[in-house]
Parts: sequence; structure tokens; C-alpha cells
Amino acid sequence: MTIFVNSILESNAGYSAVFACIGVGFLFLRQSVKGMVGPGYWAASFFMNSVGFFCWSACAPIAAWQFFLAGEMFHVSGFMLMACGVYRFSGRAYKHWNAIAVALWFAAWTGSIALMVKHPQIALILLRFLRSMLFIFAGAILVGEKSKDHDFGRWVSGLSLIAWGIYITVFSFLRFESFRNLAYGFLVGFQVLAGLGLVAMAIDRMRARAEESEKRAQRLEGLLPICSYCKKIRDKENTWHTLELYIEERSKAEFSHGICPGCFERHRPDK
Repeated sequence: MTIFVNSILESNAGYSAVFACIGVGFLFLRQSVKGMVGPGYWAASFFMNSVGFFCWSACAPIAAWQFFLAGEMFHVSGFMLMACGVYRFSGRAYKHWNAIAVALWFAAWTGSIALMVKHPQIALILLRFLRSMLFIFAGAILVGEKSKDHDFGRWVSGLSLIAWGIYITVFSFLRFESFRNLAYGFLVGFQVLAGLGLVAMAIDRMRARAEESEKRAQRLEGLLPICSYCKKIRDKENTWHTLELYIEERSKAEFSHGICPGCFERHRPDK
């Protein structure tokens, strides 16, 4: 959001409050879907962006370059947390190359900040390009993920992130002084739209889990044909399975074999 840092300061203060509320909403979502990776990252992301907007509102009695740098640091931290949440939500584990990529990204970001003193225009273009890379990477993960259904939230969030990245890149080279506030609003709007997509993704994941649990329960319902002698169970394909195997394949239950007191009395070896 470095592009429009000179926009109306009061707008940044308002966005700070809005993003703080969105962060609280993600905390509630995290509490509702315990065990799901993602909402915690996204809550922290929006809180970071909220602090970044507050810094850019110039409410604190500090120099202009100081509130710009502080806001920039909080914003990029929030963007990185959002991308990490998308990465982990998609089922991927952290690997060594992730740490290397993040280190290189922050090194490039630090170098761009250092250029601000003598080459501010070049520095701003580099900062926007680094943001764009991050958003398009996160969006590509979501759009490229293979899934049979429950794709609405994934597509909304993924396409919003990609559009967000393209929007930043395009506006690095265009000037709309007469529509600055409108352009700034769209920039923030893409992030909010991506956030709504993230919520929809979490809901889609919850629905998929509920449907899978229902299917698993249905597998153990109804009339089960069982052999009177060997106690094997016949499935719909007329294949006979042992009782243990049939239940283990259709539930999370596992068997631990022992001996009951009655059988022990009948079959104990000292008789």
C-alpha cells in the first residue's frame, strides 16, 4: 500500500479500525474451527495491517519518514503472514527452501528501503513489485490446488490475491491524481475481498469435513450381513471381510485383541 501513502490520513486511521475488527473476526473463526491451520495466521495478518494503517495515519508524533517506515514494516509482516497462512492451509509443510525464499525476499525488501534516500521512485517500484510477487504466489497456490468440490472460497480468495498483485504492479506506472482515493479504496478492497474468500475457504473445509464424517457414519449404518459361523461381514460388492477389517476401513477405530474372563475360563491352558 506504499503507492498511496500520501492519501487522506483520516482514511488510514479508519482502515486501521476496520482491519482490527477483521482480525478479531478471524480470532473468533480460529476458536470455532480448532485444529484448522490458517485462521490464526490471518488474524495476525490483519492485526499487523491495522497497526500499519495506524502508523500511516500520522496519529503518532513522529517524523514522516519514521511513520512511513514503521507502517511499511507492519504491512509487509502482515502480508507475509497471510501468505504463510495460505501455504499452511493448503496442506503444505514448511521446508528449507521456504526459509531461504523468505530470507531473500526480506533482503530485497531491505535493499529497496535503503534506496529510498537517493532513489525514491526506483525504491517504490521495487517495493510494489515485491508485494506483487507475494500476492500472486499466494493466489497461485489457491487457484492451482486440485479439489473436486467446495471451490468457491478458494477461487474467490486466489483470484483476489492475484488481482491485488496485478493492481499494484499496474499502478506503479500509472497516475490517477484525480481518483487517488478511489484507487486507494480498490487497493484496500482487494485485500478485504481476499479475506472474505479466506473465510469462505474455512467454511468450505468445515463443510467437507462434516460430509466426510457423515459418509463414514453411513458406512456403519443399516443391515449388515454377517456369517453365523466365522462372523465375516459382506459388503455391497459381495466381498466378505473379517469384522475387524470391515470396521477399521470404515471408521477410525482400531482393535486391540485380548481375552474376556468367560473365554479365559473356558480356554485357559491349565485346564
